[in-house]
Amino acid sequence: MSFDEAISRLLEDCPGALGAGIIDADGIPVVVKPSTAGLELLGAELASVLGDVGNAARELQHGSLQQISIYAEKAVVVLTTVAAGYFLVLIMDRDGLIGKGRFLSRLTGVRLQPEFI
Repeated sequence: MSFDEAISRLLEDCPGALGAGIIDADGIPVVVKPSTAGLELLGAELASVLGDVGNAARELQHGSLQQISIYAEKAVVVLTTVAAGYFLVLIMDRDGLIGKGRFLSRLTGVRLQPEFI
């Protein structure tokens, strides 16, 4: 499954999804849908946050970071580690099915892992 297909499927299957993408550890987007500067900028900014939280989790011996959710006033951002140095960002409307979004993000990440090997 290509990156583009995986992101499209995630957006189709997740009620309330506003956008999604795969971002590398430096904040560079691999694929983003819809292709907007806002989503790409958010991914770039969150890459450093994800790195810091991941480092803290390892230092506290909690293991590697798998997923984090950020709740804002109008949206929820779900970040899911896909492979070393890459994460999936899913932006959802606050009225969307957040639990389903978290689940589908993890499932998409698992489906994409072979693409990073």
